[in-house]
Amino acid sequence: MRIALVDDDIHLAQTVKIWLEQAGFDVVHYANGRDFTSALRKESFDLYILDWMMPELDGEQILHWLNEQNEHSTPVIFVTQRDSEEDVARILNLGADDYITKPLREKELLARIAAVTRRSGGAGSNQKEILEYPPFRINLNSHTLLKHDEVIKLTQKEFELVTFMFKNLGRLLSRGHILSSVWGHGSEFTTRTVDTHISRIRKKLDLLPEHGWRLSAIYHQGYRLEQVDPE
Repeated sequence: MRIALVDDDIHLAQTVKIWLEQAGFDVVHYANGRDFTSALRKESFDLYILDWMMPELDGEQILHWLNEQNEHSTPVIFVTQRDSEEDVARILNLGADDYITKPLREKELLARIAAVTRRSGGAGSNQKEILEYPPFRINLNSHTLLKHDEVIKLTQKEFELVTFMFKNLGRLLSRGHILSSVWGHGSEFTTRTVDTHISRIRKKLDLLPEHGWRLSAIYHQGYRLEQVDPE
């Protein structure tokens, strides 16, 4: 899972980043809201962790901005020292998925991330053994992909990439997000590896509009897999 951590408290952010990376997450820290919203024009994440009180652009303003961008698919956990009932209600009604008061505690934070992920159906949630995207069928146990009941030969990474793209159908995914999710945090590979593998699976699966699928490269941003009308 790739997490954006937005907090101007550098010391706290470094501590939280260590907790999350030790738990296996890929974490990108932004020290202010401006840098975060600017980065979202080119990057994508599975979860946002937002501090409320920040200079220039605070957490509540970021939530308003996310709503304006129709960015509802990515869960948001709010962290703050403000703990009044009115504050909690306002932020949850604005669209946050959970709310944690400071000081943060490692086990509680990890548990809340797991709970939010389960509710949203994201990475780490309970998975079905078979994923159906007609005419494709993905078997997560046997690591096989069938098209019209015929097996398409894929390498391990090609299979993981196909699964990741279908699970995020319709989402714009940055190259960095794809790289960390498929090849792992701290991978020695570059985003060029992503481009090469995308080209391969597009060809192997015949992901073309005339066949009802489009795997698009979005300039300076990443890739999006979507189902389209073949006509």
